[in-house]
Amino acid sequence: MIYHQRFRFKFTVITLFALMLLQGYAWASESSKVLKIDEVTVQGQSCKISPPPPSATIITQDQLQNHFLDKPLYIMEKVPGVAIQDYSQGAVASAFTMRGLRLGHNTGVAIFVDGVPLNESTSHGDGYGDFNAVIPEDIAYVEVIKGPSSALYGQFARAGVVNIVTKHRGDFNRIKFGLGDWDRQRFQMSMGRETGKLNSVFGADITKQDGKTSNSEMVKANVTGKFTYDFSEDLTGSLALNLYTVDWDHPEYLTQAQWDAGDFWSAKPLGGGKRDRYGFNTNWTYDLSDDDFLNFLFYAYRSNLTRYRDKDTRVDEEYHDRDIYGGSTSYVWNTELGGMANNLILGFDGQVELTHTINAQNPSRIRTAREIVTVDGESTIMTYSMFLQNQLALTDAWKLTAGGRYDHISGDLDDSLTGISTDMEDYNIFSPKAGIEYTPLAGYTFFTTYGEGFKLPNGFDKFKYPDLKKETYTQYELGVRMSPLPNLETTLTGFILDVEDEILIDAAADTKTNTGETRRKGIELSLDYALLDHLQLYGTLSYIKGEYENYISNGVDYSGTDIELVPNWIYSFGAEWRPPQGFFAGFDTRFVGEGEKNKYEVGYNGIREKTIDYLVTDLQLGYQYKNYSIALDITNIFDERYPAYESSSSYRTANPRGCFLSFTMTY
Repeated sequence: MIYHQRFRFKFTVITLFALMLLQGYAWASESSKVLKIDEVTVQGQSCKISPPPPSATIITQDQLQNHFLDKPLYIMEKVPGVAIQDYSQGAVASAFTMRGLRLGHNTGVAIFVDGVPLNESTSHGDGYGDFNAVIPEDIAYVEVIKGPSSALYGQFARAGVVNIVTKHRGDFNRIKFGLGDWDRQRFQMSMGRETGKLNSVFGADITKQDGKTSNSEMVKANVTGKFTYDFSEDLTGSLALNLYTVDWDHPEYLTQAQWDAGDFWSAKPLGGGKRDRYGFNTNWTYDLSDDDFLNFLFYAYRSNLTRYRDKDTRVDEEYHDRDIYGGSTSYVWNTELGGMANNLILGFDGQVELTHTINAQNPSRIRTAREIVTVDGESTIMTYSMFLQNQLALTDAWKLTAGGRYDHISGDLDDSLTGISTDMEDYNIFSPKAGIEYTPLAGYTFFTTYGEGFKLPNGFDKFKYPDLKKETYTQYELGVRMSPLPNLETTLTGFILDVEDEILIDAAADTKTNTGETRRKGIELSLDYALLDHLQLYGTLSYIKGEYENYISNGVDYSGTDIELVPNWIYSFGAEWRPPQGFFAGFDTRFVGEGEKNKYEVGYNGIREKTIDYLVTDLQLGYQYKNYSIALDITNIFDERYPAYESSSSYRTANPRGCFLSFTMTY
């Protein structure tokens, strides 16, 4: 503990000093990871920032504020090829699949809020990311990048990147409150002020629910405050403060027998927990000239998580006390080289994560009364990275993007039970990225991208198995983005995502080795059509195929068979009628197809069980009168019985038909 305290102090002083000298980095996270504070746009890019990859999905402020979201995670349902797998454990980070990767606790996707990462290591798998710390109405836009296709993101970005950019400017007041089934209650407030050179934005969100079964209670709150000051035409600085707290219970998962018997609402308690996350970030932008600028970010936050699991004869506690410090600098240069438009981004990231983890039995749920402690240690994970990305417009029709990223990751573990300190083997990783865009006609852009990413061993495996290497993720994309009709935008993308050196387990020998290979390939289609002034049609369609290659786990050969728990077909379509005043309405239908329920070895001739496919439709009806609106959201209107989460041996029933009535006032 003394070592950690000294290290925290030294790291904070050194980082602040170094970053003040470098003066750079990102105000808000997007494809370029650099966003000028005063140039946020609806489409998520500024004229001075390189645009996102053509396959990226942009979710706008209107799409979020006008739609009902039971949880912030459900933002991802608007992304082609994504299927939510909700653990329904209150505010525990759930899961989703993207590009055939099943992201438990949202691991495997890099999640940023205004440049600050939500991902955390050594907790429920590397990259635990909790969307519950976000207020949906506070969002300006969300940008989702598929796969490791950007040179500006490293660890956790193997499946992609979710950039959440929040509001920082404007004069507005918005109050929203609602109630629904299962004693759901929510209050949300947001307020923005522009006072000369000072801009301030405040937000608050309080949510309470009893849940569809007993032992599903949850209370959570988010509070944010952001201040931006224009010191001069060239220098802008900001400070953001945030607090997130949640308390929840959750029931047990259903067994196969319970599901088959229709016992969908089993309410036996399994556990619950409490989580607090609070911190700050400061951002600075300085224009060196009309063509280049520097950006700077520094952030620090604390995260405390306590979980309890009720066993038949005991109560297990899992405790994580985590401090995260980080900063980044970048330099952006926009100019012409030989008559060709050029955008260059150079940057440096640094982060230190200090975690104290305890696993113990604790029937009284009082920290001072822990019994039979099985894990008690402090870990330090340090990441330092450099990145470069350059986009060059060779002609009016051709654009070339090339870059790379270097990540250095090290760490140590102090085991309080054994008194042994272990240094992690250092990882030095270079990830190249490249892309080509060709626009032969206005409204038609063909593109291809290449990118590499990586995954480190999970949690304490970094220390226990020093011979383990990183897993390597390689993605190839080919697609077209087009507007064949006025007000119609569509993107068609094909991809291949290969994984090499995947870490496999031999339980009998208690070993883990880098011997696995997998391939995921698929095609994704999205379209948006403004049919009339106030009528919007939209839809997505994807097909994904996952296959094991050279894959022997626990002595069983799965090579050539399908990856389990990956739905093959996913599609959605919907429409929204929303005039400035009067009645508005919309519907959304989502289909998630079946996949393999288990891994099946080579030559398996028995019955292959499949996951449950489902089709769910939501409906919204409402009325807008001047600055007031009332909306009724009916979810799962046909009362489809399907699993929100399904594994090879357990289920979680999704919500039945539900109603939520909300009232919004803007002034």
